[in-house]
Amino acid sequence: MKDLSRDLPPGLAKLVRILLRLQTIYVCFGCIAMALTFFLVVVFRYGFNADLFAYEEWLLIICFWLYFIAAAIGTWEGAHVNADLLDFVILDPVKRRARAILITGIELLVTLVLFYWSTVMMIEEIGDYPRYQTTIALQIPFFVPRAAIFVGFGLMGFYSALRLYIFLKLPAARFAVPADSDPAAGA
Repeated sequence: MKDLSRDLPPGLAKLVRILLRLQTIYVCFGCIAMALTFFLVVVFRYGFNADLFAYEEWLLIICFWLYFIAAAIGTWEGAHVNADLLDFVILDPVKRRARAILITGIELLVTLVLFYWSTVMMIEEIGDYPRYQTTIALQIPFFVPRAAIFVGFGLMGFYSALRLYIFLKLPAARFAVPADSDPAAGA
């Protein structure tokens, strides 16, 4: 199953495509910013015998957002790293559909619990205003990287809920193993 957004209502599919495009753009720029930062750190340190001031602090923010935004993309695409061998063993489309629904349902429950706790964390952060905890040198509020946790789990929960909706709606035939990847076909 490649593009699940085709199985959503048109307005929701458009929203998902826009969100994914924005997330992908951020991931690309975040990776470039990290690579460029490390390049500049090496140039400053070994070329000029100097240090790039407080790069760890703003790099922390980029990394937090990059990690959670990319995790949300992985949730939508079902592309998280896993050690699931059942995908190769179960060939019956009905069982594959039931398995996908069960796994996505569990994923949604876990994500919603984590989203709840990230919401509590954000409420506590906002409640600390104006005495935000900040980084040492640049005085960046910890609110900024922690907001990535909140947004990331929110997007993961949203995408998990949409995947569950799609899996419940799709016929079992869509879960069939493609003929070219069937391990039993080569025997």
